[in-house]
Amino acid sequence: MAPLRILPWALLLLLALLSACFLQAARPPEVALERVEVLGFSLTPEPTLRLGLGLRFQNPNPYPLPLETVGASLALEGLELPLSLRLPPGESRATLPLDLPASRALEAGRALFAGGARLQVKARLPQPVLLLDTRVGLPLRPLEAELKGVNLILKNPNPVPLKAEGRLVLLGQSLLVRADLPAQGEARLQVSGFRPGLERGRRLELELEVPGFFRYRLALEL
Repeated sequence: MAPLRILPWALLLLLALLSACFLQAARPPEVALERVEVLGFSLTPEPTLRLGLGLRFQNPNPYPLPLETVGASLALEGLELPLSLRLPPGESRATLPLDLPASRALEAGRALFAGGARLQVKARLPQPVLLLDTRVGLPLRPLEAELKGVNLILKNPNPVPLKAEGRLVLLGQSLLVRADLPAQGEARLQVSGFRPGLERGRRLELELEVPGFFRYRLALEL
């Protein structure tokens, strides 16, 4: 008996039909956001923030579900990338790395630090389905300032570097302050040349910048 021969166009038609049947039969997974964390920050070749998005999935289908086959994608303030995960049946978790270079994702970075970035997970199954729609932020903790003699010590508890510029009011004087604070590090500034002045109190007024992304003001009493 001669072997059965399938023409290429017939094979493509068969695969298309099988794919359509799969999309019709597959049920959309449930998606929940568990955490957003900073994995790293780089200044070269440009300011880039690397995030880790911790997601929890629930695949209701009794078979593994490749997300790319249902057109799944993740969007953060206009920055969109496809999801290529393969979900086992039932519950699973994944941490997705997401790079935010300032040249392409400045608005997303600003929104994250301001506490209002919109995060969505979408799918086409075969109709568009919104699997997750939430707001996320990366709150910045305040600097810690300590005056030891003629040394002003600034500590940055955040996982991103900060540029600081402002003024120190001490012993009646207003002195300019500038510092580059590494992530979860500190800077030690020596203050000298005091002369009595008219300013009252002891305080530090700073404008802080996450390089390339976000600026904000902070005032500390010493």
